[in-house]
Amino acid sequence: MGENKIMPVIFSGHGSPMNAIGKNRARGSWKKMGEKLGKPKVIIAISAHWATQGLYVRTAADNPQVYDMYGFPNELYEVQYTPVGFPEYAGRVIELLDGMAEEKNDWGIDHGVWSILSNMYPDADVPVVCVSTDTAADPAAQFETGKRLRTLREEGAMILASGNIVHNLSMVNWDMDTGYSWADVFDETIKDAIRSKNFTVPLEYEKIEGWRKAIPTNEHYYPLLVALGAADRDDTVTVWNDYRELGSMSMTSYLFEEGRRI
Repeated sequence: MGENKIMPVIFSGHGSPMNAIGKNRARGSWKKMGEKLGKPKVIIAISAHWATQGLYVRTAADNPQVYDMYGFPNELYEVQYTPVGFPEYAGRVIELLDGMAEEKNDWGIDHGVWSILSNMYPDADVPVVCVSTDTAADPAAQFETGKRLRTLREEGAMILASGNIVHNLSMVNWDMDTGYSWADVFDETIKDAIRSKNFTVPLEYEKIEGWRKAIPTNEHYYPLLVALGAADRDDTVTVWNDYRELGSMSMTSYLFEEGRRI
């Protein structure tokens, strides 16, 4: 993609860290997405796993890899993914957020981001600016964050938000490769609303039946709202990785882009 084009917004479900390696549906789709979209100048990555009280931006020139998961096979911890940072764009993010965010460099690139990007851009040759998920803010603030970052799409930046629309670890069933019926219903309700550009529904998710099971904590859901804020109403919406796994985990992902569908 040339820098004169408006860059896309992605919300990607990341699910189990094991999706980063081996053969699975998510990994194959991440690889395809990277090939189809090409390389942006920089990726602004909003991760569910950098969950903070307050909104923060990593401004350092590096992105140390964070292995923020435990008890998985050694192969997963052998994944090396450390794209450089981009202080100039990090400063631009803070400028656009205008008092909403501060600089903070005590985190790095966690598995919510590297599991996806190590497959989309395996050479780690696209700089990444990491942005936290402010769990203390309300849904409207998440949307406003994305809205303020929207202009970066015209400046060569792809916006990647990583989380899960349905994410209930207490109800995970490792023997299931589909979702519970309540997870399917919640995910489908959000999907129908996004496809019709009715962003009020995902913003007011507490009005949806079963939301407490789907979103027992907000850190994995909130990145979706940032992505919706960064999307333009005229964007083409593509739904991908459209499935549930482990019973209580949604992998459903969205691509918002100007006038092109993959």
